Amino acid sequence: MNILLLRHGETEWNREGRLQGHRDIPLNADGRLQVSRAAEILAGLYPDIECIISSPLSRARESAEIVAGKLKYEKTDIILEPMLMERSFGAVEGMTAAEREQKYPDGAWPEMESLEDLVKRAHSAFDKIVQSSGGRQTILVVAHGALFYAMMTAITDGRLPYGAFEPGSIHLIKYCNGAIEFAAYREEAAAFVEITDI
Repeated sequence: MNILLLRHGETEWNREGRLQGHRDIPLNADGRLQVSRAAEILAGLYPDIECIISSPLSRARESAEIVAGKLKYEKTDIILEPMLMERSFGAVEGMTAAEREQKYPDGAWPEMESLEDLVKRAHSAFDKIVQSSGGRQTILVVAHGALFYAMMTAITDGRLPYGAFEPGSIHLIKYCNGAIEFAAYREEAAAFVEITDI
């Protein structure tokens, strides 16, 4: 099974360095261009995507709709999965790094979803995707950076080195009977490049 991961495109809060979390911030113009480029890549490499699953937050949902339009996949068939929502950052949502440092110099952010809970949620989301695949071989998941990192942490038992899921970036999980290969699309190679140290 090929599980493609697409991080939503850029928002104004991404650009300003503000934590978004559960705040429903829309894509900006550059974000739409990023996702349009990703959609072209996906249409070229995987025109047979059989299922699109998205976080319900608008920045992910609109990204999924842009890809669906390129693939001639019905937007009404996009599955919205609440477990794919971004990590909740609690009281610091909307703040820049400087604002967070000023208000919470000890780094303790009230009401933030714990990393342990996030990893558990992301693992449950992955299991649900696999178990409900219904024999589909190529699935696109559209969600968020922290959620994707938590998902990869969960399914590789923490062996994935930290790496940013940039806005509009595409990753690929090849999954077969519990075995996982992980790759990232690299523009310079015009191909997925396998990440081997997991």
